[in-house]
Amino acid sequence: MGQRAESYSASKVNSVIGKGTEFEGTIRTSETLRVEGVVKGNIFSDGTLIIGKGGKVDGKIEAVNLLVGGEIYGEFYASNRIEANATGRIYGNIHTKSLIVDESAIFQGTCEMLGREENKSVKDEETEAAPAEA
Repeated sequence: MGQRAESYSASKVNSVIGKGTEFEGTIRTSETLRVEGVVKGNIFSDGTLIIGKGGKVDGKIEAVNLLVGGEIYGEFYASNRIEANATGRIYGNIHTKSLIVDESAIFQGTCEMLGREENKSVKDEETEAAPAEA
């Protein structure tokens, strides 16, 4: 398994929405953000977003990597990877290159694997370029 939300190194985390904290609105960050409290709104990160056990986000999420140990509700975009560990709960639609879901995690929604169309179009071009056999 990849990085776990609860074991992600604290030295790599730049900002924290702590347990017992509720935030309503839009968050934009270029660094790593960890959510242990509740966020009602959208989160846009140019880094990694970590939803720790007990953390909850209700809104749109865009990040490079999304590590889920808590609950998320909405529409989720990760340019690299989304990972749900054993305590992770994902309710909504995922758009990512890579998805890792622990067997004890919950995922209810749809998943669109990014890059899939790019791979398909490359194969189609190769097929069109290949000479026909007689």
